Amino acid sequence: MHTIHFESDIPVRYTPDLTVIGAGPGGIAAAVSAARQGINTLLLDAHTMPGGMSTAARVPIFMPYSDGIRILCGGFGEEAILRLHDYSSSLGFDSAESIDAEHLKLVYEDMLMESGVHVLYESRLAKVQMDGTRIESIIVTAPDGLFAVKSRIFIDGTGNGTVAAWAGAPFEFGAPDGDVMPSTLCSLWTGFDWTTYQKGGLHNHGEKAMLDLLEQAFNSGELSQRDFHNTGIFRISQYTAAANISHEFNVNPSSAESITAALITGRKRLKEYERFYRQYIPGFANAQIIDSGSLLGCREGRRILGDYVLTRKDFDARRDFPDEIGRYNFAADIHPSHPGRTAIEEHKKHFHESCMKRGESYGIPYRILLPRNVKNLLTCGRCVSCDRDVFASIRVIPGCYITGQAAGIASAIALENGNDDPRKIHIPDLRSKLMHLGVYMH
Repeated sequence: MHTIHFESDIPVRYTPDLTVIGAGPGGIAAAVSAARQGINTLLLDAHTMPGGMSTAARVPIFMPYSDGIRILCGGFGEEAILRLHDYSSSLGFDSAESIDAEHLKLVYEDMLMESGVHVLYESRLAKVQMDGTRIESIIVTAPDGLFAVKSRIFIDGTGNGTVAAWAGAPFEFGAPDGDVMPSTLCSLWTGFDWTTYQKGGLHNHGEKAMLDLLEQAFNSGELSQRDFHNTGIFRISQYTAAANISHEFNVNPSSAESITAALITGRKRLKEYERFYRQYIPGFANAQIIDSGSLLGCREGRRILGDYVLTRKDFDARRDFPDEIGRYNFAADIHPSHPGRTAIEEHKKHFHESCMKRGESYGIPYRILLPRNVKNLLTCGRCVSCDRDVFASIRVIPGCYITGQAAGIASAIALENGNDDPRKIHIPDLRSKLMHLGVYMH
């Protein structure tokens, strides 16, 4: 490949104590939690809004945030969900587990502004500058040019582990055979009759009638890809519903070429599903898609290897840890890497085998937030240190809230004690602060 040499004097525009890169659910939880402890915190995001997958990608539901007895994302996560419920209730709608993205953006921004976080949108990471094993600074590209940020501690909330990987931390991606979970371009719908839809019996891939109808559409050419994994459509407000349907396979979230191709084909595929739903799904005869995610819903990315790797054995044993920062209980939801009816039947079997019973959960150790080979960095959200099975559980929004909040509080403890190495904090102090916030742990 042909190369050029680039050299420039870049202004150091910000020097906060803590910088969080990525304003997804984990990054926001980290930034708000640290700022509430009095830490001077900067939050950067490449997009134009807070929330990442939970807003810009239009993911329609939070996924489980309770074990049936207690809230598992106590503290930041519970507060954000309750605030969203209050917004929805003021409009006469019970949001339950669904996400009205426009209102959730407001919830996040209220929490960020109230806590004193300095937020910058359209600010994309361009380079990580190292001094040995310590991040000295990051270079950011924004509408007003390149600038540098120096901090004592950084938190990687990018979802894809970009900061950690560029800082030299080891990582894994996908399955050993190269399989990767597919991505989804989620969509926003209106014009439906929800009562008729609920009675229609054609909701998702859990129903044989839906699988048979999809088979018919594939055979007729009405749907061009034999993707039986139809998660369904979820009502998010009085007049709108969000769909988590259709998959784009073999997407690499570290490749602009791969993401671009998936977005283009994803939008075309949504038009097929709009025609399919109008033609065959009760209650959707007059429905239409009015928006699709401005971010692709990437399910799989880098898993940054940390001081501990949380494994399926830990998951199955519902293991406790001395450095536990929370607990979670979602199943190992590994979406099939290839289309086909056999693939979805195998997925359903594996999913149900990994479902936890009421009151069950697995512990999340603090060490999975500490990337190897990097001193002053924590990870949170989707890229924490775990194997692929645990990744498929902890990657969802409540899991990101749990790890993000812990990363923010741990950073605050380190900084308050005058050090930039999150490994040197006193674990009982971290656990005490988290329990005070309402985090459930053993």
